[in-house]
Amino acid sequence: MSLGKYLIVSAACALLFGAGAAAIQFSSGETAFNGPLRLLRSAVSQVTIEDYPAYYQFAVEAPGSLDEPLARLDIGLPTEYGPFGLNLPNPSQVRAFIPTQPYVQAPQYPARALPVSATVSEQVISVLFDPPVGPGNVVTVEWGPVRNPRMDGNYLFEVNAFPPGAMARSMYVGTGRIVIRRGGRG
Repeated sequence: MSLGKYLIVSAACALLFGAGAAAIQFSSGETAFNGPLRLLRSAVSQVTIEDYPAYYQFAVEAPGSLDEPLARLDIGLPTEYGPFGLNLPNPSQVRAFIPTQPYVQAPQYPARALPVSATVSEQVISVLFDPPVGPGNVVTVEWGPVRNPRMDGNYLFEVNAFPPGAMARSMYVGTGRIVIRRGGRG
């Protein structure tokens, strides 16, 4: 690519995504992040089987060094427990926010709500940020109130992130582990 064409592409990206941004684009047309995102926290407000109300939270950091904003998070749901597994939320029960204390390993509270649309299936909760979340932010996705599963155990959630674009390449962010325990009731 000639220097002139590179400067035009870089200038266009800077206008769309903020100063200094340069989108990674493959010859196939796919866009991708230029570095890793990080799963900071996965937690549930109640840890006993069948507890209600329970709120599930996943906090993801999009470092300031990224060239692409965060457009979508997919949280893969554990399916190994079958009918004894998770109770799925209604899409309207899924929200996202910038937390007040993003690096604290405690319940997250919103400093600023983010506009999102969510879809829920038996395999994944998909959260689309509109507009995408810029680099240098921590985002918490939360859903609830739901009832905890009827079976105790380790529930593993696979988190994947997507940059903007029609052909966005997913990036594995991490596996969130939530432990549901049997209470003292037997």
